[in-house]
Amino acid sequence: MPLLKSKLKKLNLGCGPDYKIGWINLDCRDNVKTDLKWDLKKFPYPFGDNAFEEILMDSVLEHLQEPIKVLKELIRICKNGAKIILLVPHAYSYANISDLQHKNNFTENSFAKKNLEEYELENLELIKTKFVFKDNKWKRYLPFKKYLKIFLNGVYDDLYFEFKVKKI
Repeated sequence: MPLLKSKLKKLNLGCGPDYKIGWINLDCRDNVKTDLKWDLKKFPYPFGDNAFEEILMDSVLEHLQEPIKVLKELIRICKNGAKIILLVPHAYSYANISDLQHKNNFTENSFAKKNLEEYELENLELIKTKFVFKDNKWKRYLPFKKYLKIFLNGVYDDLYFEFKVKKI
């Protein structure tokens, strides 16, 4: 398949039912509206180098067998200074442990600087990490979550990671 060229600068990777106007919406499923159907386990992705200024992966990375390879591919298709946003379920969330399709677990420390260096992802700079409470907004008011998380399995729902791509 030839590489797609587009003037659009934003990619909604694994869009599911969240079709975004003004973005390239990619998914492998037939039952959702997409601009492009592609299996994210197939490399390389159908885009040229330095094609995007922003990439969103919402509840996708945990389903892929090779997350480091995926992130390296995202770096390849991003321009210098691009933003990559990942939303994943927290390793201790009920959604994570109850989904049979999840291949990977993530915590707030998964993308610490030392881990990015170990994974050879030095081109990613972690800008922001936050806990997301999509379904159980009341959880944000629980005190001492940071310290009690091991005892309170399920206290976190999702994690938000925002990266900046740094190319030399």
